[in-house]
Amino acid sequence: MIKILADSGCDLTDDYKKRSDIKTIPLTLQLGSKVYSDDEALDTDAFRKELLIHKKDRKTSAPSPGLFAENIQADVPNFIVTMSAGVSGSYNSAVSGAKMYCEEHGKKDVYVVDSMSASTGEILIVKKLLELAETGMGFEEIKSEICKFRDNIKTYFILENYDTFVDSGRLNPYVARIAKMLNIIPICGAENGKAVLKGQARGEKKAYEKLLNFIENEKVNTEERTLAINHIGCPEKAERARKLIMDKFRFKDYIIIPKATGLCSLYADINGLIIAF
Repeated sequence: MIKILADSGCDLTDDYKKRSDIKTIPLTLQLGSKVYSDDEALDTDAFRKELLIHKKDRKTSAPSPGLFAENIQADVPNFIVTMSAGVSGSYNSAVSGAKMYCEEHGKKDVYVVDSMSASTGEILIVKKLLELAETGMGFEEIKSEICKFRDNIKTYFILENYDTFVDSGRLNPYVARIAKMLNIIPICGAENGKAVLKGQARGEKKAYEKLLNFIENEKVNTEERTLAINHIGCPEKAERARKLIMDKFRFKDYIIIPKATGLCSLYADINGLIIAF
């Protein structure tokens, strides 16, 4: 048995949310002057309506180290899964929380996994941790295997707009406005723990075609992998993407997240897709 703590950058299925061995640690979200805790009490539908109003003044705060520390379970190995350290302070906070706990209670089996991704990438790590624990592997073995697994996850984003890149200073606002007028959709990917623009396509159909090409170029054995798709308020779009991908590639199984957390809604924005395998 193990305990898994995952920050709210990790989108869980309903089944995982019911498990006692998985606990979500919420980040804090701010839109203008309104502050939200990204937990089960958050009304994500109302939150997304606020996103339409607050396109610029958006902020996020990592959970405190103490919040991680107080949720560590004493009698089992603990694995803490966080968003990429390249985009969030959650990883560093979790490391500090683990250190605080061990200093107070003595050396314990606590390991923080930098997902080098987010959302669907994190849930794939959670799923793998549970599978490894079921084999009877010890703490050190699981650490080694989960890092190998993490290093081979592929993550892509199909977004409706370029706001995230404009706000981070990676794209000229004028260029983004022209792209929006021409219905040019950005296709992004995770590289070294950071989101990068991988390509662009005019219209949804062309965007999916380009995504399929990216997947093919990864040269991975999809039959050994799980496809995970998260959507920001667009289940039909997620299902279209799933069908197109699985019509071309054989995956072992798939996960479609029923509802994204507030954090992933904020970053990927309305109608965005986050895909990992």
